[in-house]
Amino acid sequence: MSIRKIGVIGRSWREGEHLPEHVLETARAVGRGVAEAGAVLVTGGTGGVMEAACRGAFEAGGLTVGFLPYADESKANPYVSLVFPTGMGTIRNILTARCCDALVMVGGGVGTLNEVTIAYDSGVPTIVVEGSTGWADRLRDVVDDGKWLDDRRVLPLTFVPDAASAVRAALERAAEPRAGSRLGGFVGWAGQ
Repeated sequence: MSIRKIGVIGRSWREGEHLPEHVLETARAVGRGVAEAGAVLVTGGTGGVMEAACRGAFEAGGLTVGFLPYADESKANPYVSLVFPTGMGTIRNILTARCCDALVMVGGGVGTLNEVTIAYDSGVPTIVVEGSTGWADRLRDVVDDGKWLDDRRVLPLTFVPDAASAVRAALERAAEPRAGSRLGGFVGWAGQ
């Protein structure tokens, strides 16, 4: 039996910038809930929402995974148990979005939006915590029929009001059969 992998995506922060406390507490509560459910938490491994989610999971005794954009392992937040220093920059968004059974979006800027579109195209269920600022609060207004990113209707986004609802929805949707664009990944000659 495979262990569920739940990703949390959202804004990092830059030097001198801080995210609102309610956003960080939401991310921390999601991380804690993921760990308490026995799932693995996957993030981009840096600060902001990612650090808060990792902290919540870490404090609850959970396993946290971070796909860093940097090649330097020391840039991971202190709550990442398993660090992957990809050195891929924002291209690592593909790993964060595709390697999870479900994603939870807490706030977010353009990088987070990028992860949402990758997850959608890959058939990874995405849960959006409304009231957490950024794209999480704007997304419902721009999607088709309040839940589809495009007319292909790959899979619906799930909008929730809080962390507990997000964890519950992520765990439920993680059990769904994988849907999506059905574009196979290139495995090279070794994969044949």
